[in-house]
Amino acid sequence: MTTTHPHLRPGANVQGRRISRATAFAVLAAAAVFLFLMPIIWIFTTALKPTGEIFAIPPQLLPQAPTGDHFASVFTDGSILKMFANSLLVGARATILSLLLGVPAAFGFARFRYRMSGALLGAALVTRMFPPVALALPFFLQFRELGLINNTAGLILAYIPIVLPLIIWMLEGFFREFPEEVLEAARLDGLGTLRSLIQVVLPLSRPAVGVAALFGFLAAWNEFVIALSLTRTPDAQTMPVGIASYITQFQTVWGQMTAASVIYLVPVLVITIIAQRGIISGLMSGASKG
Repeated sequence: MTTTHPHLRPGANVQGRRISRATAFAVLAAAAVFLFLMPIIWIFTTALKPTGEIFAIPPQLLPQAPTGDHFASVFTDGSILKMFANSLLVGARATILSLLLGVPAAFGFARFRYRMSGALLGAALVTRMFPPVALALPFFLQFRELGLINNTAGLILAYIPIVLPLIIWMLEGFFREFPEEVLEAARLDGLGTLRSLIQVVLPLSRPAVGVAALFGFLAAWNEFVIALSLTRTPDAQTMPVGIASYITQFQTVWGQMTAASVIYLVPVLVITIIAQRGIISGLMSGASKG
């Protein structure tokens, strides 16, 4: 025979456990956010520190005498701004070309199944299994023969095998779950496969395409090894290569390097924050409709 304390209600223990779990989850979430944000915060604050404070012992998170000298030095260096423009140009064009190829490819893999479709999909995605350092040497040898070394056009072509499989992989799963009733209605209206994709599927799939485009752009935006292998001068180099150039044989120029990193981080952070809510809400809406 079991007894309960006369002053405790049966639901009190359940409510207490829920509060404890919520508190534990909040603590873990706060710790995870801190671990992710701390490197970014350190980069921002280091960029504002005078050189003497950067090497202070013990290190301090916040600058005692904030300065913008490191940013001024970066902005007066035209090569860094040129590399920033190259990163934007190469990432955007590689993403656009990959979308033009990847959207119909993903739709075809998702909606038209045949004996070898799985093998062909695996072949299309296989380059994602290799680290960029494994692709750098083959790319260098081939592009040298084609005269595309130290050329933004060559870098765009090199990024397509990196961005395209990512876009196909993300969109193939989405198109596979696309409502068949919508496609059947498009066929009854006399639309062929291509017109159905352009006029019906794509307008309803804009959130998914936006997510794929964002991740594809970030893959090109952050790439370093291939850009280092295929470029030689600031006319073709991207921003990751320019940031790494502050690490020299004799010293690391931490002030300018962190300032350049901030300049490189801010656009991506702003775009991600602005697009996040709309993309997530659109995906959830599409999922509920499907």
